Amino acid sequence: MKTLLIVSGGIEACHGIRHAKDMGFKVVCSDANPEAPGFDLADGHFVASTYDAEATAAGAEEYVRKHGPIDGVTTIGADVPLTVATVAARLKLPGISLASARLATDKLAMKEQFAKCGVPVPWFSAVASAEDLLKIVKARGRNLVIKPVDSRGSRGVQRLSHVADLPAAFVFAHDYSPTHRVMVEEYLDGPQVSTESTVINGRCFTPGFSDRNYEYLDTYAPFFIENGGDLPSHLPQAIQDEVKDVVARAAAALGVETGTVKGDIVVHDGKVFVIELAARLSGGFFCSREIPLNTGVDFIGAAFRLALGLPVTEEGVTPKYQRHIIQRYVIPKPGTVVSIGGNEEALKIPGVIEAFITAKSGDVIPPAGDKRPSAAMVLATGETRDQALEAAKAAIAKLAIVTA
Repeated sequence: MKTLLIVSGGIEACHGIRHAKDMGFKVVCSDANPEAPGFDLADGHFVASTYDAEATAAGAEEYVRKHGPIDGVTTIGADVPLTVATVAARLKLPGISLASARLATDKLAMKEQFAKCGVPVPWFSAVASAEDLLKIVKARGRNLVIKPVDSRGSRGVQRLSHVADLPAAFVFAHDYSPTHRVMVEEYLDGPQVSTESTVINGRCFTPGFSDRNYEYLDTYAPFFIENGGDLPSHLPQAIQDEVKDVVARAAAALGVETGTVKGDIVVHDGKVFVIELAARLSGGFFCSREIPLNTGVDFIGAAFRLALGLPVTEEGVTPKYQRHIIQRYVIPKPGTVVSIGGNEEALKIPGVIEAFITAKSGDVIPPAGDKRPSAAMVLATGETRDQALEAAKAAIAKLAIVTA
């Protein structure tokens, strides 16, 4: 029986842990939280921060000494490709190289590599100081996005056209960077797309393709609050094909020969640009729930097989159909959660596949900022996009998350 280490035992990893066990694999889980929900599901576990590559690798080595071999390593919903690559290198397991993982966790180095390889990206620049930012804005205007070079998700990210205090925006991004490095890039308007791809011996297959929902872009500016996504994409097929081609070129530029990559893409004036490319499985239930529901592709199953050095066929990552799937989050009023409910009623609505509340009584919901303060998530389907969207809205209306 093959043993798979999943780095992260959070709520998003739980589905993957169950799935790996259903596939007949033994699962070991690591997380900084000694009460991580994934620990109860896994066959074995050890405590180590997902962001501490050396500690996780040491924990994996100790597990091997005590319990036997680990045959593969991956992560779900955690932006830790360097941790995964470090474990893989230490235990001589399949996986992307340390060089590729470092590129994938350094947004500035990533953009420089893309530009060098001819992958289309927005204009970008390093920002050395608040004074440097003022000079850049004077030269190029405020149509820019400022971000930490090596943070995760949208933490520390702001749209400068909606920022009054530019030096404060620099400090904000600077403080979110573990290495205290900041960059800016041009803000390109247009449809944004999330992709999820499997790379097999240099060939890139992209069954995951979702239109990102930014209905709150102006409401929460200067922050970027994404509220789920729509599958299949409404973009013309020619644009979708171009997106897939650019993603493949970006994966090659990072040196990913075998593994998974998650793309953040924008289509601006009919042209495709890469915002970022993550060398890992995505979060937000995109890889674990949305892709299989939309396409019939067992995406995380394929990723597990690749991590374990097992074969994955082209047929296994080729969509079998395109089913309408809508994902939406619930963003409650800021405050302390005093009560939750309505989950069972939401699940009774025709077309609703998932409806679960992640918040608990006593949790503090902060104002929407550089991180989406969601408290629940809904997945719905229908014969048409509109039917799926109506089911999702009806489910959200049933979910009661009261704050005070």
